[in-house]
Amino acid sequence: MTLTLFHDYTSPASAVAVSRVQRLADEGIDVEFVGFEAVGVDVAIPPPLDVLVAVDDLQEEAATEGVVLRRPSRTPPTAKAHAIGEIAERHDLGASWRLRCYRAYWADDAAIDEDMILIDLARDAGLRGDDVADALRRPGFVADVRRRAAAHRRNGVGGVPTLLVQRTLVPGMLSEQQLRELADY
Repeated sequence: MTLTLFHDYTSPASAVAVSRVQRLADEGIDVEFVGFEAVGVDVAIPPPLDVLVAVDDLQEEAATEGVVLRRPSRTPPTAKAHAIGEIAERHDLGASWRLRCYRAYWADDAAIDEDMILIDLARDAGLRGDDVADALRRPGFVADVRRRAAAHRRNGVGGVPTLLVQRTLVPGMLSEQQLRELADY
């Protein structure tokens, strides 16, 4: 059975959930990561109050996962980052991309909606920078990501992190033990 995790780079809970679920994937458990642009606007906005509260509330838990959570200065659109994540998955570099993208946003306050930053992160993750630059210039590069996000919303994904397990959506902020139990279900 596959555990599917819907996540967004600007969600502090997603940063923690991705770390936990990646550990299961590294152990051979069948996992799929689906990028889901939670905010869905095409302009950076100030971080919502609930995100700032979540950052504060999750500090200890994130630290045990090795995840640095600092208060971000902005909430950027993430469709480009998710589209590059799909490219990374096709090259078996999805985990490397997610690690770098989450770290860039939460530890370094990087503008993960800016092309040059995304290209540098992609290179660091092992992708060819020229390929990513070409993809970013392609008309409609993020349209597919946004169409899929709209379809996921219609199917009940309302926020992140969310897990899909046997056609059932469950909150994605689970302990590692709970995740293992779901994987064995």
